Amino acid sequence: MTPTALAACRTNLEEHPMAYDVTRDITAGPLILPGVRGSVGAVYAQHRTDKPGYGAAVELPAVLELLTAIETGQITAAQAQDALAPFLDRLDEYDREMDDRFARYDYS
Repeated sequence: MTPTALAACRTNLEEHPMAYDVTRDITAGPLILPGVRGSVGAVYAQHRTDKPGYGAAVELPAVLELLTAIETGQITAAQAQDALAPFLDRLDEYDREMDDRFARYDYS
């Protein structure tokens, strides 16, 4: 592959990284939500790029269930936040994978 073609591939990957579907059981205090779906590496608007979790998405019904459990006192906000750790962990893995992939094509 020519350097020009490699540069084009890298630009395409940077602009359109491959997202991964993620399914995790999450636990927030006594609340267990099985099979929560989400994705990591998705394309998002340029807002909140400096916030933890940027580049990940979690299914809205699960988030609403966590919020309801907070509202009713079943769990705390900290427990709900901790419950999302499996998605943050997968996002960290994804970021490392993408860094490694980009490094393989760095010919500068």
